[in-house]
Amino acid sequence: MKKFLAMVAVALMAAVSVNAQSDEPKHEIGVSYGLGASAIIDVFGPKLSNAIFDSASGCDSEGDVQIGTIGVEYFYHLNNPRLAVGGILAFAHYGEDVVYKKDKVGERTRNYFTVMPAVKYDWVHKDNFALYSKLGAGVMMLSDKQTDTQTNKSETNSDLFFMWQASLLGIEAGSKNFRGFCEVGIGEQGIILAGVKYKF
Repeated sequence: MKKFLAMVAVALMAAVSVNAQSDEPKHEIGVSYGLGASAIIDVFGPKLSNAIFDSASGCDSEGDVQIGTIGVEYFYHLNNPRLAVGGILAFAHYGEDVVYKKDKVGERTRNYFTVMPAVKYDWVHKDNFALYSKLGAGVMMLSDKQTDTQTNKSETNSDLFFMWQASLLGIEAGSKNFRGFCEVGIGEQGIILAGVKYKF
């Protein structure tokens, strides 16, 4: 009889454990805004060829307009709820005026579209709080448009680049299903980013 009761108790505990695991959200969708993305940082370094303005030596730029990175991400939590795999979509924009001898002669805009498969691991995993790290790597398409405002001539170039996001530390807090989050790292989503996510 004692063996039977022990077996029933073990079976009940196993059933409760399986049920608890099944209540764990498997999916999460997040939206974020980040600053300091590597794609935006590169505008302060060597620029792409400004072919449309090559004939006008001494051109400069001013009136920089930057839109930080807007990111959308999805993750699926595996049987180990700490580990999740998914993907990240990111968009960033940069614009500037081209100036020659203090007169505006053109405009330059850049749009950055990035797609990255990603993995995420929760170091601390609670119902309303988590500490995690995230790593993604993929492809970024850069579209660069230059317009000569005096002749209305424009030229568009595009190229593909390897891109990544390495968020060394992420913090999320809220309810079991709806949370705010903040991450610190480097890459296409930004050096620092924040947003909201929904788990279901």
